[in-house]
Amino acid sequence: MSSYIGDIAAMTSTQSTSSVKKSSDSFGLDMTDFLKMMVAQFQNQDPENAADTSEMLNQMVQMSMIQAIADITDAVSLSYSASLVGKEVTVGTFDSEGKLQEVVGTVTGTGSYNGSPVIYVDGQMYSMSSIMAVGRLPSTEPAQPEQPEEPDVTEPGETEETGA
Repeated sequence: MSSYIGDIAAMTSTQSTSSVKKSSDSFGLDMTDFLKMMVAQFQNQDPENAADTSEMLNQMVQMSMIQAIADITDAVSLSYSASLVGKEVTVGTFDSEGKLQEVVGTVTGTGSYNGSPVIYVDGQMYSMSSIMAVGRLPSTEPAQPEQPEEPDVTEPGETEETGA
C-alpha cells in the first residue's frame, strides 16, 4: 500500500498541462487537488482507524467522471463556436457608462482565451456568453399603432353575394 501512496504522491508533484487550472475555476478543485488531499489523508490517518479504500476509489471515479463531463462540455462549446464562422451574430457589450450596446457583425474566427471559448466579430474578440442572437435582433423601437380597417359598406341598391 505504501508504494501505491508513493506513486500517487509522485503523480501529484509533477505539473502537467491537464492540471493547470483555468482562471474561471480558481475556486474549484481539480483532479490534482483531489489526489493531493487523498495522499495527505493516507499519510496522516490513524493506524487503528484506517481509511476505507473502496470509498476513496469511489471518490476517484466520481472526480474522473466530473473531469470527463467538463472536457465534453468544453469540446461541445468549441464546436458550436466554430459553427458560427461566417454567420451574422448580435453581441452585447457595455459602454463606459454601463449602457448595453449591440454589435452586429460576421463571425470571422473562433478560439479560446483563458480557457473560455471566444469568437471574433469583425476583428474584435468577444466571449461566447456575450452572444445575444445568431442573426440580427428585431428592432426594439415602439410599434406604430395600426390604422383601423374601414368597414365594408354596401352602396344602396347593391346586394351582397353570399355563397350558399
